[in-house]
Amino acid sequence: MPNYTENEKTGVSGIVERLKNLLVFLSDQTLDESLESEQDLDRLFGVLAQSKAIQGNSNNDISLTACLLAKRYLAENYDIGNFDAAAKPQGAPGLDIDLITSHGVHIIGEIKTTVPYSGANGDLGANQKKSFEADFAKLAETKADHKFFFVTDQGTFDIVQQKYAQYLQGITVILLANG
Repeated sequence: MPNYTENEKTGVSGIVERLKNLLVFLSDQTLDESLESEQDLDRLFGVLAQSKAIQGNSNNDISLTACLLAKRYLAENYDIGNFDAAAKPQGAPGLDIDLITSHGVHIIGEIKTTVPYSGANGDLGANQKKSFEADFAKLAETKADHKFFFVTDQGTFDIVQQKYAQYLQGITVILLANG
């Protein structure tokens, strides 16, 4: 895998620092049965609120890490040059990956860190379906030599393969991580 770009280094360093801070904070807490009592409800809220504050927007951290996993996959299979997976802010509109290799090959991709909604009976939840279908449409409408739909959850991967094949013409689905 190519070395991290400066943006990627900064992003990963921030993630690691937040995890270290969370570990220190939680190691200083007494996490026992007393937190389950009504008398300690204020303390329970305080622990949760401080944990959330330390983590910041952890969804962005998960998304950046998934982008780096996708970059690693692409670097193992294509000459992606100095592609910067952290150049586009997490959550910004547009394709998650849109690059031209050093050989002029156009690669696009969407990345999902979604875990299927548990009440969906072996499918995605209603909002998850809408989001996936929008990403499938974005991939279908964009001209490229290679189109990828990256997922990070085995259950999501299985569901996409089994129930959404009609959207996957010309799109390769890749499972990036198994946790």
